[in-house]
Amino acid sequence: MSGAARILTVAGKEVLDTIRDRRAMLVTLLTAIAAGPVFLVLIFNMTASQADKARELKLPVMGSENAPALIAFLERSQVVIQAAPADYEAKIRAGDLDVALWIDPAFEADVAAGKAGTVRLVYDRSRDRARVAINSAESLLAAYNRLWGTQRLLLRGIATEVARPLKVEDIDLATPQQSGSLILFLVAFYGLFASMMGGMAPALDASAGERERGSLEPLLATPITPLQLALGKWAAIGIFDAVVVVLTLIGFYLTLNFAPLPAIGVPFLFGATELARFLWILAPLIALLSALLLYVGMRGRSLKEAQANVGVLLFVFTMLPFVQLMAQKREPAWLLWAPISAQYTLLSRALRGDAIPAIDWLQSALAPALVTVIALFAVARLLGRETVLGARS
Repeated sequence: MSGAARILTVAGKEVLDTIRDRRAMLVTLLTAIAAGPVFLVLIFNMTASQADKARELKLPVMGSENAPALIAFLERSQVVIQAAPADYEAKIRAGDLDVALWIDPAFEADVAAGKAGTVRLVYDRSRDRARVAINSAESLLAAYNRLWGTQRLLLRGIATEVARPLKVEDIDLATPQQSGSLILFLVAFYGLFASMMGGMAPALDASAGERERGSLEPLLATPITPLQLALGKWAAIGIFDAVVVVLTLIGFYLTLNFAPLPAIGVPFLFGATELARFLWILAPLIALLSALLLYVGMRGRSLKEAQANVGVLLFVFTMLPFVQLMAQKREPAWLLWAPISAQYTLLSRALRGDAIPAIDWLQSALAPALVTVIALFAVARLLGRETVLGARS
């Protein structure tokens, strides 16, 4: 039997072992199928809810009778004015109210005397869901402030340009598809996450699990070499991981193209082209993670220890995109050489509709390919030792 045939035999055996464990296989596959649609529905509903808050601002006001002109301006701006409860500050702290407006009882007297009227916008900016209402209220008060200042200048026969010497024109170069930055990040991140989770169960089963069941020793007793055994197991893990990633992306595709999602004002595209680009970008990462998970599983003394080690790997894996997002800096060119970060960068570009030159993909694939080879030789080295059946060397 040739070396390739032996590798395929081991891969087929590992795939059959995974299929035989129907409960674990079904849980993994069904999760992959359902997670994408559920994830997108939650994100779109959250975004739509925030947009609704921005469009239909409900503003509790304390002392609305003190500034009728301001109240009229807010109502013309489609703001729903409500009477603020006496304990509005406590309700804001508790999260029952997003924002409230307090108007000074001396507002009209100050205005009549040519002074500035005092209002207080009360909020808790630490609550994420309140930020849309807070920003809307701040913008409306700033608009009224500008309008009021302009009218005061005109009454005094002064050109309004005197108070506004700088004319600012905003030009947003982002396409509508590129505007949904939060959704772009989350979809790209979930694509990466699926490539990690898809290979975890079969990798642990083919390594530490097989050692605990005692089925690794008969494999080592066959004429197959340790490298061929490592390649066969890696191929089986990679196949299962790829299936999970494909199912996850198909879930994205079907949900975004056919599900009745709420309108969010962003024409978010994820068609057949984006699906193919995702698979193309994630292919090197699937190969890398399958090899790393197999190596980590082989290094564990037991299945429990292997699971703990994989948990550390999962933590590092999930933190890198968040670190990249929080850095708020222009991505350096060398980032395309870094595994995971490079794939996240290219996935984000794919979702934004940007072109991905072949050289960028090659750069992103080089390091994963190199680490994959190193990891597979390390697994083969472990399998070549007698201690692989017992304690870790």
